[in-house]
Amino acid sequence: MGLFDSWRRTPAQPQPPASPPPPRQQEPAPIKVPEISASELMSQVESGTAPLLLDCREPFEWHQLRIPGSRHIPMNEIPGRLAELDQNQEWVVVCAHGNRSYAVAGFLIYNGFKAASLAGGVTDWWMHKGATETDYR
Repeated sequence: MGLFDSWRRTPAQPQPPASPPPPRQQEPAPIKVPEISASELMSQVESGTAPLLLDCREPFEWHQLRIPGSRHIPMNEIPGRLAELDQNQEWVVVCAHGNRSYAVAGFLIYNGFKAASLAGGVTDWWMHKGATETDYR
């Protein structure tokens, strides 16, 4: 006699009533990261209404080319250095092409900051003839 044969001969045991499933945890709302174009940011810089700039690129990138007046904190250091940033200020995060800055701006928004990402990054800024600094000229 096999295992299933003995199971078939066993009378069905009454099952206790099923408990209701646990309540579903609410999904966090997705974070919408605003983006600003290089030309929009240039207009704000010229008019003196520009937000603070946070450059999240690596140090070697920062030394090659940067937007004047931007604050440099590499992307991977930002969580540990978040207290250095003024949460009452508006920030535009800058990287080379806009991918890292988008992620960092989302992180800042998640942590209560008002932030946006520079679409196209410092590359787009440079292509639109925005002012730049370098350590190599």
